[in-house]
Amino acid sequence: MEINIQGMKLENFVFKRMSASAPHICDIRCGQEITCQSYNYNRKEKICELNNRTKEARPENFRSALGWFYIRRLNGRAPLGSILELPAMSCQEIKASEGKDATSNKYWLNPTGNGKTELMFCDMNLGTGDIDECKSDILLCDVNANCLNIYGSYKCTCKEGYNGTGLACTDIDECANSSIICGVNATCVNTNGSYGCSCKEGSAGDGGVCSGKLNDGCRHIVWNQPEQDRVMQGHEIRSVEVPHEGSCRVICFLEPNCVSINVRPTTRGGNYICELNNATGGNESSSVLQSKEGHIYVAMENPCSSSPCYNDGTCQAGYTDKGFRCKCPTGFTGAFCKEACSFNFEDGIGGWVKSGTAFDNQPTFGDNPKERKRESARQQGNWWIGGAELRPKESAPPGKQPPDADLPQGTLTSPCFQIVGHNISFLIGGGCELNEIRAELIVKNKVRL
Repeated sequence: MEINIQGMKLENFVFKRMSASAPHICDIRCGQEITCQSYNYNRKEKICELNNRTKEARPENFRSALGWFYIRRLNGRAPLGSILELPAMSCQEIKASEGKDATSNKYWLNPTGNGKTELMFCDMNLGTGDIDECKSDILLCDVNANCLNIYGSYKCTCKEGYNGTGLACTDIDECANSSIICGVNATCVNTNGSYGCSCKEGSAGDGGVCSGKLNDGCRHIVWNQPEQDRVMQGHEIRSVEVPHEGSCRVICFLEPNCVSINVRPTTRGGNYICELNNATGGNESSSVLQSKEGHIYVAMENPCSSSPCYNDGTCQAGYTDKGFRCKCPTGFTGAFCKEACSFNFEDGIGGWVKSGTAFDNQPTFGDNPKERKRESARQQGNWWIGGAELRPKESAPPGKQPPDADLPQGTLTSPCFQIVGHNISFLIGGGCELNEIRAELIVKNKVRL
């Protein structure tokens, strides 16, 4: 129950003044106005003044006034700052007005008093109330910056991969030093806040980053946005000291099993500790990715998170057209390590090891000899090994042969396999001279057949 306070009135916050024959008429008029917080009444002059503040919100304006009394609105009063029509000047004013009922939340504020009202977050747990500008609906920092609330103000800092004041941030072009980041045989592709590396066409065998043929030995990766004060634990491959975070990315790029990094400054200052991880946050439980002040966690796009390799094959991200490759254990082969021994070549050469040049264009698609009016190869399936054939893909012209079809020499060795039973058979065609063409069975590094 509110009690009128005789001889007092609230000044400078009257938004409506009128005649009222009795105090209860003034009370009714206040109840009809959504912004009315309290009222002043003069019994002698029968004047009613409606206020949009209470004496608790503005004690400095609560003054002595002969013939007047003041009363706070009893029923239906809108808390200060809770509606657009009743903005507060500050969070402190709201806390003073509402007392223990003031909670940390978003409120309508007009801090400058210029009529421009904004919805801002007030942290009522800090002293007498603080505006958390970082939680307001107004974008104060650049979209590529982090906002840090401090008492009475805020601070903007550009995210990793960007430079600037925080109010304005521009992307760092890591590719300006692409030969350092990606290697001499790779092309750097700049992205917002990060970069990716892709191999140049035809790069092979010179000891650079891209030392294999395109989409096989060359690695193409895209880094995700860095996560501040986060670290992955329990999946470290190794750690090294580096001059800056970019160097850590390069080392991860060169390590086929690395898919994320942790970076932290050394205790001596200047350099950083770079930790290479063989997992990302997406393919492990959330417990391995933890908060840790001063650390930076960066992961690459990782198709290996779905565990596409079978039979304990090792998935390496960033290789081949699929975005990954499977390194198969002994006894298994194929693009996904599904096959215990793949001799049908329907998925390519797989784990077979080539030497020389005789099998450079293999396997062969279809009955290529028949296409040039020769006897049928009588192969089983669509793909087979034909050293004198030149149809390495289905779209290639049928019936073609390399210009030196009978000259190249070489071997094609399968991965290890287990023979179950007493017999083994092969479907082989070609010449009849054992010193020119043959199949060998190797057991414990010795030719047995």
